[in-house]
Amino acid sequence: MMSITYDKIRAEIKGISQEIANSKEIVPSPLDNIRSGLLPAAIYFSFFIACAFTDAYIKNVWQAVGLVSFFFWIFIIVFISGYAQVFSMLPKDAANRYEIVRVYRKKVKVYYFIWVSAVILGGLISILSIFNILALAAITLLSTVFLALFFNLDISRYQLSGLIGALSAAKESINR
Repeated sequence: MMSITYDKIRAEIKGISQEIANSKEIVPSPLDNIRSGLLPAAIYFSFFIACAFTDAYIKNVWQAVGLVSFFFWIFIIVFISGYAQVFSMLPKDAANRYEIVRVYRKKVKVYYFIWVSAVILGGLISILSIFNILALAAITLLSTVFLALFFNLDISRYQLSGLIGALSAAKESINR
């Protein structure tokens, strides 16, 4: 486990903020950042389609869950692309130079892996049990909500120091 001080977070966020403010990088398209949301959605809908070929298939339930799932995944993909947009604003070598970026990236990868695993688990339960599509939808929804809450609690420890560092960089930029 990496340990990082609040002072170091402030200093690194200040440096990152200054680099972003003075960046000449091209702003990526919103579509460039949707890939990370497409993998769990593809896994989910693969299991969703497989549920139609099981013994516990109920057409009306399957269609209703499918409609709700479609809008759920659009929301999730757009939400995830917002976080990916933040990472795409960082300098290319930021992970090599800033410890806070390494900490965040590691946390994102761990939570993402757990989330994709939960979607796969929900899919396997849906195919192998009588709960069918309801198991897939419920496990996916609950894991998404709980992991989002845990992720938010986990990274919130760094946010105040990061905000102070960003404000400090903005103040210096204005005073120039």
